[in-house]
Order: sequence, then C-alpha cells, then structure tokens
Amino acid sequence: MKKILATLIGMVAIAATAAAQKPQFEEKNLSFMGLFGMNISNMQYKHQPGMELNPKAGLNLGIRAEYMLPAVRGLFVNAGLEYGMKGGRSRIYGPFEDMGGVYGTYIARPCYLSIPIHVGYRYDIDERVGIYADFGPYFAVGTNGNFRTKYDDYSEDYTESIFAKEDGVRYYKRFDCGIGLRFGAEYAQHYNFILGLDWGLTDMYTQDAKHIWYESGYHDVSCKNYCASLTLGYRF
Repeated sequence: MKKILATLIGMVAIAATAAAQKPQFEEKNLSFMGLFGMNISNMQYKHQPGMELNPKAGLNLGIRAEYMLPAVRGLFVNAGLEYGMKGGRSRIYGPFEDMGGVYGTYIARPCYLSIPIHVGYRYDIDERVGIYADFGPYFAVGTNGNFRTKYDDYSEDYTESIFAKEDGVRYYKRFDCGIGLRFGAEYAQHYNFILGLDWGLTDMYTQDAKHIWYESGYHDVSCKNYCASLTLGYRF
C-alpha cells in the first residue's frame, strides 16, 4: 500500500512539474497592434459605360487597439486608425485632335484615413497559434489623391486632384463609410497575418457631379469603393 501511495504521489508530482513547465496562454484584456500591408482596391461605377476600372494595388498602414471582453473568453472589440490607398486603373483610348488616336492608362488613387470599429471572436488552437474573425463599420475621410492619365507615346501626363474643386466643381466626396470583415491568424501572441474585405456604402459622387452626368445623358450614376487587403500585424 505504501509503495502504491508513493507511486501515485510521484506521478502527481511529475505531472505538476510538467504542467508548470508547459507554456500557458494568458489572454491580455487590452493590447495594441501595428499594421503594414497592401490593398487591392477598385472603384465601382454604376450606369456609366466606359468607366469600368480594374483593381490596383496600394499601401496600407496603421495601429489598432483591441479589448478582450472578460465576460466571454475569446470575444473582443477593436478600433483602429489606418491610412490606405484605394482606387482603380484602366486602359483608355483618346482620339485627341492635337495627338491623333493615342492609348494610355487611367489611374484613380484616392487615399483615406479611416477608423474601423469591429467586434470579433478569437479561438486559440494551442498556446502559440490563434485564429480570429471580426466584423463592423468603418468611417473614412479622404486626405489626398489624384486622377492620372499616362499616355503611351507622350512623356507628359495629365493629373488632377480627386477631392479638390475642378472649374468650381468638386466631383468626389471626402467622407466615406462602409462595412468591413477581417480574418486573421496569430503566432506566438505577436505575429499576425490578416485578410480584410471592405465594402463602401457611400456614393462618392457629389450632387454637382451627378447633375453634370445627368445633363450628359447618364442617369442614376454612382461610384463606391471596394477593397481587399493583405496585412501583417505585430501585437504589443
């Protein structure tokens, strides 16, 4: 009996020692994450033949604060401040009188400072690997950007600001809002790989722009931002 008891005590001691040496995952209530990555974006035009754009790549970077809700393990809310390049590009043909028929590339590059506010859930596969998803709205303001036309056979480009007035008319609004969805994976409680999708809900055309398009025979026109992103994050 004493030998059996001693054996059991020894086994418990070994198990306790092993458990103490095993890394334990501690869920921080509040953390911050630095972000750096790439956007693949497009501007979706409606009821405007010839305004079909292709996706273009751009930079995104920012910082995000995340709070784990203590009532439910894995549930969290986060908010960030992020800078991102959006827009689209397309091949064009222009029968200009002084140039003849020329081909070129049309590039729209609006840039935004945005605040996403999301709620999500995290699942820890083990002590070092976790996966998560979050969803919610974003609010953005245009900071800079331009439209640029690069002609194939001419060194001179045509460039104009997206958000500034042109001949007394501002064509695009600065404010944008929409909804976003993100999927992420985290390693060692620090290193993150994130796939994001944003759908713009705001019609970016101003009323002046809509009126000009209406007079040109295009009715019910609209323009919205769409964006996918691949981002690397580091959690502090």
